[in-house]
Amino acid sequence: SRRIPFASLPEVLRDFFRLDGAFSTELFGPHAHSTTSVMSSLAQLADLLQDLSLMQRVKAFYDNGLWDMRDQIGWSIEVTEETTCKRGESNNSGDILETALLLGRWGYPTYYADAERILRGHLLPSQLRDVSFIVEPDNPDGLDGRRNVADRLRGAFGFPAQYGHEPAGIWTSDKQRIGFNLDIVGGAVGSLCEAYREISRYEATGHWVNLLFDHQTDEIEIRSPYTHPHLAIRLKKSGPLQLRIPPWLDADQIAIDGPTGTPRLTNDYLFFAEPAINRWLSFAFPIPIHDETLTWRDQATRARFRGDEVIAMENFGQDLTFFDPLD
Repeated sequence: SRRIPFASLPEVLRDFFRLDGAFSTELFGPHAHSTTSVMSSLAQLADLLQDLSLMQRVKAFYDNGLWDMRDQIGWSIEVTEETTCKRGESNNSGDILETALLLGRWGYPTYYADAERILRGHLLPSQLRDVSFIVEPDNPDGLDGRRNVADRLRGAFGFPAQYGHEPAGIWTSDKQRIGFNLDIVGGAVGSLCEAYREISRYEATGHWVNLLFDHQTDEIEIRSPYTHPHLAIRLKKSGPLQLRIPPWLDADQIAIDGPTGTPRLTNDYLFFAEPAINRWLSFAFPIPIHDETLTWRDQATRARFRGDEVIAMENFGQDLTFFDPLD
């Protein structure tokens, strides 16, 4: 049988994920998922081995070369050779998300902020939920692959633009190149599972709240400020509490209600040494609305945010969008 050559870890670091974190299509190849999946795998390996030098290689690429295939909400181009059609790939965004979560756990909380923005600004909105536009194909032979197509695709992930399922420039003659491949679904859902596990964690150092989502475990219950009037946390087990503060929030703006003691701000976390258990702790603060221009290479897309979630976005006249239009 023919042997398929592959690069060893030293070769991967020497030739690809170098100290400068640079990227080029000529070196890595045009298929972006091949690059982002190796990046996230190296991050997992570094975490498993507790290898700081390897994680620093990952961080260098994340901070530098990765920006040639992503924007500020974690949307990522499917093929890096592409210059006109902004057809993304949810697998890539998932890889970026997983890497950000690991970097956050390694003591870089700004990467948790990136992870939350990826989730709220792109990956979750890009899930296929409204399937009313899918026309059921003729199926005179009763083929399983042509049965209940719309319902079976509900919940899928695919190849989106930042603003919708229909990226500008995808038309080829009379055909529309939008799709929801099931291998993309597997990758994106796996990444969401990693994010769910990292919302909070409980360990010897106490409780860590890293992402501001509704969440409940045997140790903690969290009510998100995006779905409730304010952030609220109820500890079920004793221990210090570390609460990550988003970069758009000044800790002095937070009105704290409940038996928490005096907090200390350290490395973007509010630290509470002896918070009460089985009591709701309330954290009230404004979630600001602001406009931002998302950039990728020489292309720009205007978006309006509420905290880390997108509430409106420029859509270039396309259909099947995720957000209200921003004119």
